[in-house]
Amino acid sequence: MNRPIIVALIVIVALTAGVYAYIQRKDAPQHGGNTDQSHRSYSMEITRETPSKVPGQPVSFTYTIKNDQGEVLKDFETVHEKKMHFIVVREDLQNFQHLHPEFNQNSGEWTVDVTFPTDGPYRVFPDFTPAKSAGNPQLLPVTVNSKVEVGDMSKYNAQAATLDTQSKKTFGEYQVTHTLATNLTKEQEVTYILTIERNGKAVIDLQQYLGALGHSVILKEGTLDFIHTHAGEPGMQGMDHGSTMGSASKTGPNVEFTTTFPESGVYKIFTQFQHQNKIITIDYTVNID
Repeated sequence: MNRPIIVALIVIVALTAGVYAYIQRKDAPQHGGNTDQSHRSYSMEITRETPSKVPGQPVSFTYTIKNDQGEVLKDFETVHEKKMHFIVVREDLQNFQHLHPEFNQNSGEWTVDVTFPTDGPYRVFPDFTPAKSAGNPQLLPVTVNSKVEVGDMSKYNAQAATLDTQSKKTFGEYQVTHTLATNLTKEQEVTYILTIERNGKAVIDLQQYLGALGHSVILKEGTLDFIHTHAGEPGMQGMDHGSTMGSASKTGPNVEFTTTFPESGVYKIFTQFQHQNKIITIDYTVNID
């Protein structure tokens, strides 16, 4: 059964040294400063899906992206090695996934399988950049979202986001130290550095993951305002959009990100990096004044 999902969209793009960031929210105002707003709105229309969504079992979604003229978008830019990034998170900011759907150029349909680990409400975020030929001359990134209810909703107990008070956190064999200002303020550029260790030893052989040393997706508690930023890339020193990271950080242990939080509130930073051909996902929760 076809089920159209129409999502009102405002995209705010914050360009910072070595990164891009964009914020998506259905009712968000445009913020001042060095931001651009997409002149078009887009929607996600699900054309086929697995009717019964059971935790632990793959759920298939097929969808298209339509512009504000009702036209199916078929021309996408390749950004960070993919034409489409598909973010999945439970609405209480648990169970993060970063997937890459398959594309049918003829129909404009994207297909992705998602395994939801628990019962509850989830949000999916198709994340893409329309091509210049599709009316996006500045190549502004776009994010839309849709809510998905999985399993028995009566079994869902939302977990409040817990602020991280210690800079160092352990994720399996990895220990990650987050270095950032103690008083974070909205609408101010923030730089945060991850120092990555494995079993107590500095990791100096990080691999590129989707064209960067790391990717962060940042979501605001409650509203799920969306920011995507990636680490400064090696070899970009001296360019307007380049990294200022030193040579010692080209493959670790330090990975540097820059972004701007548009509003006050609690945000959870999900970061992924690649080491020894394995993708590691970590998280860190901060409060913005």
